[in-house]
Amino acid sequence: MTGAWLLFFINLNPSIDFTGGMQIRVANVLDDSFEKNATSYLSEQWISEVTISTKAEESFTDIIIKTSTSDDNQVTQIANSVQSFLIEKNYIADETGIIQSSITGPSVGAYMQSAALRAVIIGIIFMVVYMLFSFSAIRKVVSPSILASVTIVTMLFDILIPAGAYGLLMLINPTIQVDTVFIIAILTIMWYSINDTIIIFDRIRENAENVIAEKNKNILYAKIFEDSIWQTMRRSIWTSVSTLMVVVAMYIFWTGVIKLFAFTTGIWVIAGTASSIFIAAPLAYLLLGKFSKEQKKI
Repeated sequence: MTGAWLLFFINLNPSIDFTGGMQIRVANVLDDSFEKNATSYLSEQWISEVTISTKAEESFTDIIIKTSTSDDNQVTQIANSVQSFLIEKNYIADETGIIQSSITGPSVGAYMQSAALRAVIIGIIFMVVYMLFSFSAIRKVVSPSILASVTIVTMLFDILIPAGAYGLLMLINPTIQVDTVFIIAILTIMWYSINDTIIIFDRIRENAENVIAEKNKNILYAKIFEDSIWQTMRRSIWTSVSTLMVVVAMYIFWTGVIKLFAFTTGIWVIAGTASSIFIAAPLAYLLLGKFSKEQKKI
């Protein structure tokens, strides 16, 4: 898990959605010298702390400009300067050579960062509240707080593995960035991860309620947890396989942000299936502290 965090944060490349900047698409395939020449041109105009990168396709090039300025007006000035540079140096004939242009001010980028963080935190809070109320009926057998804690730990594992894989992807291809689509993928992973884990915990709840109804004082927790895993395993595996088939098709036949979304969620499907079956329930059982007491009976 530590390695996944390191891969992600060392190679973190946030998009202009979060840092502020601009993206310009021109109807020309620019050469490798453009980035250096454009940076020099901006320096002559006393515009510094600007990072310019390009991503060329068959008939056009995306120019991505990041800046550390906190002034929205200066971002607009930089965008105008780059457009003037494109025309002056004959990279494009005139303004019609600019297919599209988008500017994200630093204030918008800051808002996007805070909004993404709030979405993650609120999602976790609602999940914990749901677990505490939904499993309150079996608190004498299994603590709802333990199940909620394990669900969070499992979810973090499910996020870390795709994030680490995405970090490796950014290392291989520096043009790949963390953008709003990546955040959507992470939020999707959170929801599916919680759902997968709760499916098993819900079966544990049902089996625990049956034991309570039978008024059996010799409750064997290991059997409750093991039976619940086996009863839900087929459902978990086949659901994951069907989801993975769709995600693989998206990855093969789509391009751009959809391909990256499919890559991120595809890695999660594999990691999430394993964590739900092999981490969530066993970890909850160990945290209950019943293993040492039931070891001989097992």
